[in-house]
Amino acid sequence: MEKVENPLLSRLQLLQDLKFLIDQGSDHRIDYRRFRIFEIKLPTSDIDLVAEYQAYAGQYTLAEIANLIVKKYQL
Repeated sequence: MEKVENPLLSRLQLLQDLKFLIDQGSDHRIDYRRFRIFEIKLPTSDIDLVAEYQAYAGQYTLAEIANLIVKKYQL
């Protein structure tokens, strides 16, 4: 039986990879409990990972997007 790719699972995996890269880029300064499925909850604000990804997806790689997020939010 041929495996059919589930677009929802692919997108969730993409967000998971983005969170992993953000964690690496911030030198693990973000408490893992702040990571939610679609966002990172910071003491002063929330980072909407879907919106951030969509804003840069056509121009940058996933690693570059993670780096932009780390710099933008000074993580």
